Amino acid sequence: MIIRLFVGIPLAAMVTLSLFMLMRLLVTPETNLIEEVAETISIDITRAQREEDSRDNRQLDRPDEEDQPPPPPPMDTRTERPDLGGLPVGIPDIDLNINSGAVGPIDGEIQPLVRVPPEYPLRAQERGLEGRVCVEFTVTPEGTVTDAEVYQTTSSLFNRSALRAIARFRYQPKVENGQPVPRYGTRNCFEFNMADEGRR
Repeated sequence: MIIRLFVGIPLAAMVTLSLFMLMRLLVTPETNLIEEVAETISIDITRAQREEDSRDNRQLDRPDEEDQPPPPPPMDTRTERPDLGGLPVGIPDIDLNINSGAVGPIDGEIQPLVRVPPEYPLRAQERGLEGRVCVEFTVTPEGTVTDAEVYQTTSSLFNRSALRAIARFRYQPKVENGQPVPRYGTRNCFEFNMADEGRR
């Protein structure tokens, strides 16, 4: 037992010491390698500056005047009619009369601008009635509706609603000789359907 102790302790000490030496060799950097890297990264600043100075001192070569291309020929700005092979082509004279200031509305019939749907009368809804009302009226030069009268109806319950709606219509007035004029006898019909009222 004592022999083992005398042999094992020095042997363990030698193994431990050799491991420490190996670890130190692995951790210590090589100085020669660092010096080589430092030598390869050196930058020569003076040489680059000398090259730039030599470029600035050089004169730029300019092309000779003989090498420049000739100027383009002058353009022909004359306006001539093309030759159409003897075909007689006439250009009509159009007088637009722009300076006279006489441009105005073009003659034409009335055009609806605003249409208002009538309200379904409550009494007709309660009774489940449907109907149709036709109204005759005058469109003024201002495009409003006047003198509206019912000329055909299926039930008097719808008349007031139709007259209220037509009074809110707006038209582009009728134009004759450039002037807006009243348009008499204009007609419009309203349909009162329960299905349409349900979709609103």
